[in-house]
Amino acid sequence: MPSDSIRTETQRSGEERAALADALRRLESWGRQRGWAGTDPYDGLNATRLVGPLTRSVLGKRVLTQLVKRSPINLRPLLGIPAGRSAAALAQVASSYALGAIPGEEGRKRLAEILQALEELRCSGFDEPCWGYHFDVQTRVFFYPAGSPNTIATVFAGLAFLDAFELTNDARQLEIAVGAGDFFLRHIPQTEDGDGAFFGYLVGDRTPIHNANTLVCALLARLARHTGRQDMRDAAEAGLRWTIGHQRPDGSWPYGEQPHLDWVDNFHTGYVLDSLMYSAEADMDVDDETALKRGLSYYRRELFLSDGTPKYEPGSTYPIDAQCVAQAIQTMALASSRDPAYASFAWTVFEFACRRMQRTDGSYIFQRRQRWANPAPHIRWMAAPMMEALAHLQRVETGEA
Repeated sequence: MPSDSIRTETQRSGEERAALADALRRLESWGRQRGWAGTDPYDGLNATRLVGPLTRSVLGKRVLTQLVKRSPINLRPLLGIPAGRSAAALAQVASSYALGAIPGEEGRKRLAEILQALEELRCSGFDEPCWGYHFDVQTRVFFYPAGSPNTIATVFAGLAFLDAFELTNDARQLEIAVGAGDFFLRHIPQTEDGDGAFFGYLVGDRTPIHNANTLVCALLARLARHTGRQDMRDAAEAGLRWTIGHQRPDGSWPYGEQPHLDWVDNFHTGYVLDSLMYSAEADMDVDDETALKRGLSYYRRELFLSDGTPKYEPGSTYPIDAQCVAQAIQTMALASSRDPAYASFAWTVFEFACRRMQRTDGSYIFQRRQRWANPAPHIRWMAAPMMEALAHLQRVETGEA
C-alpha cells in the first residue's frame, strides 16, 4: 500500500477516476467510429484544387500549409483535401490499446486491427519496416514527400509494435519493432559530434534535432533490452550522450543545434523527456538522472501556468495547443514514478483539457488563441496523442505504471 503522503498526490476520488475513464471511452469511440481517419494540421499540400500557383515554390508551399493549418474555418472541403489515415496516429492508438485503454479481449482485438492497418501503411522501397506521413511536408528546415519515411512516424510505429509485444508476447510484433530499429541503423545516419552522435530526421539527413534523436534512442534502448543487441545499445548510448551534453544550463533543450532551430517549445520538450525516461528504464549506461531532473523541473516551471495551461513556448502561452496538452499529461504521468507530485499535475492538466479543450462529442479542439479558437479535431495532432496520454494516466491510477 502507498503511504498516506503518496496517496494524496496520486490517488483520486472515484468521481475523478470515473471522469478519466469516461473521457478515454468517449475519445476512443469517436476515433473508432471514423476508422481513425480525418484531418491533420499539416495536410494542406494534399489540396486538389484552387492552389496550383502556391505549390510551385517553397514559399508558396509553406504559405498554403500555414493557411490551411491556422484558419479557424475549415478550408479542406473548398480545397479538395480528403480525410486521411496517419501512420503516426495509428501507432499511438495501438500503443494506447497495448497500455490498456480498452481492457480485456475487446482491447486486444482492437489492438490487432490497428496493427494490421499500420502494417498496410508501411513505406515501399525498403526491406525494413518504416513509415511516413500521408501528405507532402514543407517546413522551414526541409521538404519531404508523402510516403517517404521519417523518424517520428517510424519511431511511433516501432514503439507501438514493441508495446504490443510486451502485452501479448507475440514474436512477430517484436520482429517488426526490431526491423524498425534496423531501419534507423542502416538508413538514418548517426553523425558523430563531440562525445556523442545524433540521428537525423530523414533518410540521409544530418540535421541535429533533439526530439528526433532521442526518440530513436528510446526505441533502440528498449529493443536492446529485449534482444541483447549491442549495436542498438551502443547507438542509443551515443545519441543520448549527445542530447544530454547539449542540455542548457537552465535545464532546457532547443529544438535543434543550429541557429534557425534554437527555439524551445512544450511538446518537443516532452518528447525528449519521455525518451530519456524510457531509456533510463531500459538501463542505458548514460548519466541521465541529473539531466532528467533538471529537464523535468524546467518543463514544469517554464512551460505551464499554475492552472495547468500548457504554454507553447516559455515566453508565450498562445496558441494553447492540443498536442501540448496531451504530451503534458503523458510526460507528467510517466514522471510520477520519480515524484508523485507529477501525477497530481498530470491531473491538473487533464482537468484543464476537460474545461477548455474538450468538444461535446468527446474529441478535443486543435488550438485556442487569445481571441478565437480553431475547433478542428485533428486525428494525429489531437485524438491519438490524447488517447495515449489518458491511457498512461489511467495506468498511474490503477498502479500499473
